[in-house]
Amino acid sequence: MPLFIILGKLSDKAIEKMKEAKQRDKKAETIIHSAGGTLLSHYYTFGRYDFVTIVELPSAEVLAKVVVEIAKCGTVSTETMTAILPEQMYAMAKGT
Repeated sequence: MPLFIILGKLSDKAIEKMKEAKQRDKKAETIIHSAGGTLLSHYYTFGRYDFVTIVELPSAEVLAKVVVEIAKCGTVSTETMTAILPEQMYAMAKGT
């Protein structure tokens, strides 16, 4: 299943209500699972982004649906990337 990295920024609303972070994270995880995906890891970060999440989802189209559904909550903005494992890159480099 494809891997995706989601880089996110919390809205002012989300920061004001950080006590609700655990519930928001559980809601996002529920959205991911209901789309047929798996939340592999989730980290809060300091710097340009407020969090980094790594997920497996069936396709880029499903990723788009998940990101839109999470964005409807009005607490985050995201940037996404497709990720591949090193072994996949090595095989591609070999032409296999």
